[in-house]
Amino acid sequence: MSPWTGRPGDPAPVGRAAVAPDGEVLPELVATGVAAADALLATAVGQQQARRVAARLTANAVAARGHLPAGLAPPGRPDGRCTLLAAQGATDSPDRAAAATAAAITTTQCDEGLREARGHPGLHAYAAALAATEDADGDLRTLLRALAVGWEVGARLGLLLGPLRAGVHPHGGWGTAAAAAAAGVVAGLDTAGLADAVNLALTVALAGPDDSTRRGTPAHHLLPAFGTAAGLTVAYLVRDGFPATGPATAHLGRTAHQGPPTPVGVDAALATRPLLPDAYFKPVGVCAHALTGWTAARSLARDVRGVDVAAVTVHTYAGAALLAERFPANRLARQFSIPWAVACGLLGLDPGVADGRVEAARHAEAARIAARVTVHHDPGLDDGYPHGRPAEVELRDRAGRRHTARARFHPGDREAPLSPDELAAVDAALLRTAGPPAGATELLRALAQAPGSASLRHLTAPVRGEAPSPTGGPGPAPAAPGTSRRKDTASW
Repeated sequence: MSPWTGRPGDPAPVGRAAVAPDGEVLPELVATGVAAADALLATAVGQQQARRVAARLTANAVAARGHLPAGLAPPGRPDGRCTLLAAQGATDSPDRAAAATAAAITTTQCDEGLREARGHPGLHAYAAALAATEDADGDLRTLLRALAVGWEVGARLGLLLGPLRAGVHPHGGWGTAAAAAAAGVVAGLDTAGLADAVNLALTVALAGPDDSTRRGTPAHHLLPAFGTAAGLTVAYLVRDGFPATGPATAHLGRTAHQGPPTPVGVDAALATRPLLPDAYFKPVGVCAHALTGWTAARSLARDVRGVDVAAVTVHTYAGAALLAERFPANRLARQFSIPWAVACGLLGLDPGVADGRVEAARHAEAARIAARVTVHHDPGLDDGYPHGRPAEVELRDRAGRRHTARARFHPGDREAPLSPDELAAVDAALLRTAGPPAGATELLRALAQAPGSASLRHLTAPVRGEAPSPTGGPGPAPAAPGTSRRKDTASW
């Protein structure tokens, strides 16, 4: 039977995957991911999607400048090979640059993901691809292909492995293999080498705790940092001849996930069409599980003023119901609090922004409303995830009137997509955070418009303080045609 080609999460047939040994599934998954990424990038629409993902994650990382926890923003210098988007300058250590970028993206929390994979393929793939491409003095085309391959491989691993065990956070798990795939593309690994790198990365993948994230512990940022750095390092090791290891997917399934891959999961992971077009983009910087509660609250804000809110109950599915903290201790804890997201939705505030003098008064008002929000697990909504993120918000005002709003998708879901202008507006808002350099705006413009032959280090130079305009000056000469069977992508 041919691989399943439906949307992630759709019912899948049980085919030859039901009897395929685990060791035979991973090489095909990687090969399918590579082929899907190349097919995507052979189209103008696919190239635009990859550029939008790169722009969003760049804006996330740069917006974390000045907000990273102590020690995660290493001192850099302008002439280093690998840009530190969330710190000053650059470094000659690509693993350190990748770790800092991944941590920065989780500081801002306004990234992308694939709902059915229950994670963020781009978080790890982008950070590894950026550092590896600059380390190799590669061009924009290399970055975009590495990002697309890492994203496709990571998303398919999420579909293959399925739900996480209770208490395990997704960062640093299969995302480590997404980073390995992305860095492996830059390192020149063929498909067999990429499969070895992905398999090796899965043997060292993390299974970090989820509750520390909801408490706002900065260790949350170490999961993507260490996972991404490990994935990049593994790719370099395979490039340099490090021997392959035995199949590791089943091990990660037993330790971090609810069990080994199922036939349905295998069939979904081997879907031949690209999955990147199914990515969601967050409109604000909070955990995706909180976004539908925020969406429903925004609709209620049209009828109820914040000062009139007496009590709120949010009914949602099991995974989201864990985000129930009414008194979040800090910014990270707020980003993983449905009461906080709902309160901000009712007040028209961005729930993901950092504290500041301007925000102090409004945050105090949001805190008073969040204290009146109760999150309730409704088992009847459990089957609605990951096909959506169902949430129902019931509000009682001070006059005793009841108001109700429901949301299954948030703005930015593939079912409710943001327009290119709206996506760009979110990126621009991220760059208005205190700290990002003026050159960040030029970098985003270059990621959207520069030819694929442009040197990536030339494009990132303004963020390091080297050049006034990343779009000025020539890029490197395009490489001579090779033996690749990919469609010609010289134009991008």
